[in-house]
Parts: sequence; C-alpha cells; structure tokens
Amino acid sequence: MKNYICLFDMDGTLTPARKNIQFNVVKKLKELSKYMKIGIVTGSDFDYIMQQCNRIFEVGGIDPTKLELFPCNGTKHYSWSSKTGKYEIVHDVNMISEIEQKSYTRILQTILSYQLLIAVKHDLPYTGTFFQYRGTMLNWCPIGRSAGDKERKEWVEADQQFKIREQWIKQLKIDLETDNIPVTVALGGSTSFDIYPNGWDKTYVMKHLDEDKIYFIGDRCDDGGNDKALYDLLQITKTSYKTKDPNMTIKIIDQIIEGVSNKNV
Repeated sequence: MKNYICLFDMDGTLTPARKNIQFNVVKKLKELSKYMKIGIVTGSDFDYIMQQCNRIFEVGGIDPTKLELFPCNGTKHYSWSSKTGKYEIVHDVNMISEIEQKSYTRILQTILSYQLLIAVKHDLPYTGTFFQYRGTMLNWCPIGRSAGDKERKEWVEADQQFKIREQWIKQLKIDLETDNIPVTVALGGSTSFDIYPNGWDKTYVMKHLDEDKIYFIGDRCDDGGNDKALYDLLQITKTSYKTKDPNMTIKIIDQIIEGVSNKNV
C-alpha cells in the first residue's frame, strides 16, 4: 500500500455544524482507512474534535493509529500513543508569542467594539463566550459559542440576509492591516471568524506530512473560507474536493476509494 492520507475539515464536512458525526460517515471513513491514513484538520480545538467525532473513537470505529488529529488549522498535532493509550500532542505553537501581546490586545480591542456594534444593530438572541483564545488562534463568534440550535439558526438566517460577517470581515482586515498586525482573518464554520498569524491557515498542516499523496475535503473553500488555502494548494495535484455536507462527503470518499482501488493501492 502506498503512503497516502486524506484530510477532512470537520464542521460541515464530517459533521453538521457543532453536531456529532453520524454512523454512516464513520463507516465510510473506516472503509477509506483500509487504503490510507485519515486526518482531521479543523479550526476547532482538540476538545471539540473529541466531542463531535466521539463515535470515531468508540468500539467499531477507526483504528486510532490510522487517524491523525490537527486542531486549530494544524497548528496543533495530536497522534495516537500506544504507550499511553490516548492521543498525545506532538506539536504546538503560540499566537501571542508570535505576534506579541501588544498586537493581540489591539485585535481584542477592535473585535470587542465590533461585537457591540453588531449586537446594537441586529436584534438576535446573543448568548455567551464570544471570544475563545485557542493558543494558536483567536475565534470570534458574534452570536456566542454558548448558542444552541435555535440561536445559531437565527444567526445564520440573519447573516445570509444582511451579510453580517461579509461586512465585518472586510472592515476587520482593513483595520488590522492599517495597524500592521500580521494576521489572517477567515470565516470559521457558519457563525464565527478565525484570526491567526499569517501562514497559520490550514496549509500549516503540510508541515506534519510526508505522504506520497495528500487528499483534502472541505466545505469552506470559497473566498474568505478557512478551507480555501489548503483547497487551492492541493488543486495543483487535483486532490482537493469541495463538499456541501456530510452526505456529499460520503460520495466524494467513494470516488477516492474507486480511484485508488483501481490502481491496486
């Protein structure tokens, strides 16, 4: 068997947004793991992977030695340790150390003011935990990461109607560029923004890989999406795919399996 790996975004690709992975997706990933290793590269942190993809790790799931976890765009890397019987972190970096505290504080001041403006302008059910520092990135969720399905649905509908994130991501990029802060801002999932040092997008995951062939499937592959950089990079080898939901992801996996099985991998 050749040394291949297939990378997956999580929210919107393997799972519905902030929801658990379904058994049919786990079954298909297990089938794929017969041909190659699997990696999950997401803007979310390690704890969210473990929560949403818990069925992968249960009895009947995927052999953990065939599954690599890359939270926070791959700026963190967890690999299975047979010695401890759990996933151990093997790589980690720090955003504040990279851009310095002064710049990080300025980012917080800027998005705090934006959060207030959004809340005043749009009558929505805001919850809590609007900002989450993940060590390697800062996640800003205007509706609040404590939002349930009802609150998230109202936000998504308002965002689609009024282009809230589209408007504020443009303004945030302008302000941070004016302040000479070397960070990237991308849309994360359906409700948030991911802010991280330049170069710490999902292409960062390539630093951890030495496979002969790398596939990637993600749903946020358009301008502003946090899958776009890695999607574009692997378009060079025609091994990246855009999905719209987990059901479409299953169909793409079938295409990949058909391709590699026909080559007697």
